[in-house]
Amino acid sequence: MEAYSKARKLAQKAYRTALMKGNYPYLQVLDEILSFTKTASEVSLGLVEIPLELIAGTKTAGRTTAFSNNFLPLLPETSEFASKWIALYRAHLDEGIRDPITACEFMNRFYVIEGNKRVSVLKYSGAVSITGRVTRILPERSDSKEVRVYYEFLDFYRCAPINYIWFTQEGSFAKLQEAVGKGPEEEWTKDELLKFSSIYSRFSGEYETQGGSKLRITTGDAFLAFITLYGYEETGQMTTKELKEL
Repeated sequence: MEAYSKARKLAQKAYRTALMKGNYPYLQVLDEILSFTKTASEVSLGLVEIPLELIAGTKTAGRTTAFSNNFLPLLPETSEFASKWIALYRAHLDEGIRDPITACEFMNRFYVIEGNKRVSVLKYSGAVSITGRVTRILPERSDSKEVRVYYEFLDFYRCAPINYIWFTQEGSFAKLQEAVGKGPEEEWTKDELLKFSSIYSRFSGEYETQGGSKLRITTGDAFLAFITLYGYEETGQMTTKELKEL
């Protein structure tokens, strides 16, 4: 109950902040987004490790107002919803959350179909990711810069199933493929994926500590600029002190 109350206070704070900034205070609803968007097709991705920071909302509007836009609970402690959230939080502490959620991916943002409370509990607990069965919804190709970047991401994803890095500029995914020493359509090995995850995680941790989130570029933009300047292999061999200074 104490954990739920803390989570609810954080949700209420996020709700008020969103209202003051003129933003939507609840979870985004994919069905509402798609009602204004032309889509091309759907593709099953199977089981995917989903970064929690990329989970933007829900597929349908059913439970969206039970959560603030940071996926923490808004409903009172006396509600049935709170009881279920608390039971799930207790299970997470005792044995962990193992059941995958079901979600859709659109423009590299994820929207939950089943498993909202699991996402909420893990977000409150500071987890990094959750496993999910994911269906990708492809936007119709257009002249939109965002859509062009997304289709470049899809080409990259076929070589390296990495969904936690994003760029704001066209051509960046191809530059990343080159920067790590891979050919244009060369697939990554499991060891290469693990190595990249380690190097990128170290960089992003120091980047955020130095205030990188205040900049308008993404962490991916900064990482690509960094390894272009200092080298990918060299970045992986840097000490924490060197990485922090550079």
